[in-house]
Amino acid sequence: MTKRIIYILLCSICCFSCVQLASEVKSWVELNENDDIFGKYHHLSEEGIKLFLPEVFKKYSLVAYQEELDSLLDEKAYKHELHRLNVLKSMDGNFYIFFDEDTKSTYTLNTLPYTPLYKRDAQFILGMIRKRHEAETKNMNASFEKVTAKYNSSNGVQLFKVIYKINYKDHPVDIYSTSYIISSNKKTVMINLTTPFDVYFDPFIQKTIL
Repeated sequence: MTKRIIYILLCSICCFSCVQLASEVKSWVELNENDDIFGKYHHLSEEGIKLFLPEVFKKYSLVAYQEELDSLLDEKAYKHELHRLNVLKSMDGNFYIFFDEDTKSTYTLNTLPYTPLYKRDAQFILGMIRKRHEAETKNMNASFEKVTAKYNSSNGVQLFKVIYKINYKDHPVDIYSTSYIISSNKKTVMINLTTPFDVYFDPFIQKTIL
């Protein structure tokens, strides 16, 4: 696992995004393990990657997403999230943003230099993520707890997933930050999903084509 990939992870796990202001929950957030899922593919032609997302997610440019943030967040939260996005954008590879306006949920994807992902790497990353959460929550008047973390390797796909619940004491809505790292077919991507609820998103991730 390269230092660059680890750095990206550490800069992406704590965020305000727009989820503090969500007021509705739509069908994609109510899925259970055995439910059928509906959505559409987004073809990232430059990467040869296909993402499967709920239809409510729309692709945003960084500028358009910044405008969305500016209209929804206070100054402190806006600066915090803008810094996170700029770090992600500045890394090697390409950066994509998808946003669900209804639930104020954000999906981002970074393409990374190909790196096989092993269980020993996942354990190290999890420890580093926790340290990063400790630093972030100390400065932002917030607390956090790990919901789940797992590593899986099957059929040539290596996947690490971790979910953290973040409670900002000055805001009424908790944030769930879900990070996936996927290595397959000589490609590696990092996906981050931020939502104002705990959601079973794995079926959409499983349809990702690298």
